[in-house]
Amino acid sequence: MDRPNERTDRGDRTRLYLGGVAALMVLILVLPLWTTRMEAPQYQDEEILEVHVYPTRVIGDIREIELLNEYVGVHLPLDTPELTATPWVLGSLLVVALAAQVLPAGARRRTAKLLCFSMLLVLLIGGGLLQYRLYEMGHNRDDSIMTRVPDFTPPLLGSKKIANFTAHMSLGAGAWAYLAAILLAGWAAYGTGRSAGHRASPLAVEDGPDGGPALGGGASLRLRFDDGEGGYR
Repeated sequence: MDRPNERTDRGDRTRLYLGGVAALMVLILVLPLWTTRMEAPQYQDEEILEVHVYPTRVIGDIREIELLNEYVGVHLPLDTPELTATPWVLGSLLVVALAAQVLPAGARRRTAKLLCFSMLLVLLIGGGLLQYRLYEMGHNRDDSIMTRVPDFTPPLLGSKKIANFTAHMSLGAGAWAYLAAILLAGWAAYGTGRSAGHRASPLAVEDGPDGGPALGGGASLRLRFDDGEGGYR
């Protein structure tokens, strides 16, 4: 049978994990989510071209890459609706994680489940949109000097040979922090429901003074049912 202090401990752990999610979301807003590095025979070591995508901006060797892109007829997707929406979406997830701190234990766990699902959905949609923009960049091309360069699709992660350049795409620190936040949200939602060494039964019989069931001698049998939120009623 779960004791009140055990339920309190689980509630505190859920609040702690959600606090960790909120802290990571703050970091994510100032860390790069995705990085591209481009190297060629004339661009090696310190001369490698880089682009870093943050939630609020895109920085790096943008001007140099835009000039080089004229040779293959592509344009970097720097002005898209999803880039504008990214800080607002991440900020909304942060607000939900913070608001869950003041909710009752049952509502807090339900909010953690909603937060985990929402974060996974944002990850899938964001990754899909980025891959689509990369495909569009390599196929919707202008006339270029290097007419023999075929259409191409840079991968979301990994490397791709484009003309005499090799582009390397990788996750930034913000993306890794986002994955960690999803794990914490999932643990807050599903990992704090029961203690590891003790499982509460759906039906509990309240003990009598002598340690046995409270029956006989005018005493009544009281049944308590698990309310599904770590307590009994």
